[in-house]
Amino acid sequence: MSWAQTAVATLVVLMVWAHAADGKQGYNLWAKERIKNLIDRTKREPDNAHLHVMISKAYFEDGELRKAEAHLRLALEMEPDYTEAHCNLAVMLHAQRRLSGALHHYEAALAADSTMGAAMAGLGTLLCSTNRQSQGIDYLEQVLALAPSRLKARFNLAVAYHQVDDFAKSIAHLLVLLSEQPGYPGGRNALAQAHFSRGLILLNAEQPVKALEFFSKALEGKEDDDFHFATGIAYLRIGDMDAAERAFSSAVELNQEHVPALHNLATVYELTQRAEKAWYYYDRVRALAPHLDTIEAVRSATYDEAYLME
Repeated sequence: MSWAQTAVATLVVLMVWAHAADGKQGYNLWAKERIKNLIDRTKREPDNAHLHVMISKAYFEDGELRKAEAHLRLALEMEPDYTEAHCNLAVMLHAQRRLSGALHHYEAALAADSTMGAAMAGLGTLLCSTNRQSQGIDYLEQVLALAPSRLKARFNLAVAYHQVDDFAKSIAHLLVLLSEQPGYPGGRNALAQAHFSRGLILLNAEQPVKALEFFSKALEGKEDDDFHFATGIAYLRIGDMDAAERAFSSAVELNQEHVPALHNLATVYELTQRAEKAWYYYDRVRALAPHLDTIEAVRSATYDEAYLME
């Protein structure tokens, strides 16, 4: 499914540090002063790994990623099993898409502390985003077993379940997520997509009435031309021409070049003895689909749920 492919990009890395940094945003006097103080302390205690982790956090918050990484690596030279340093370095590398390094340091953090939730969440997210969903799901489930309130982990888990076509579990996790934080970024859209995908499975299994329940829930969360189109197909399957017409018309209102919706709207008009309207929409399909060079070719074309499941 197209959304499942795009959704990989929306997986959110759980940040270990208290304040996420989006790069430098002006000259942060407090951060600069803190860095200066920490540098002075590290000069007095150069072999203190904990100080290097602290200064790496300060550099990270100030957008100095290279310096932050350098201090984490120094800390790990001093204490190779330093769990927090491994996890923080993994998060930093993960955010930069340096995935092999991130994987190594997540695993090193968990080797030192198998219950570290931040490392499990990060590793689970990374595995899901690299098509190793079964492993990633296991880690994310463990995170939620230990800390059910980790909303980013729950969102990532819902996305992962969608990727493996387990829409029921995806929906279940998204409902919990939205009950705890109704305005969670991307949550309503993800839930709408999960309901839609579940509906498509039912429609393909010749269960249009059940499919309509899920399409209706999808449309409650998001107005989408394909959601309306799928709804129209389901109504066609149960012979409700009026409802099918409304659904296909809604799809066309949202997207005037939605060829499958235009074609099926023409089909509804033809089946209900409104030839003039039917030919008007068939002509629009022919204009948008040059490979269908005659009206008969347009009429013979088929657009059903398979179009949505490609």
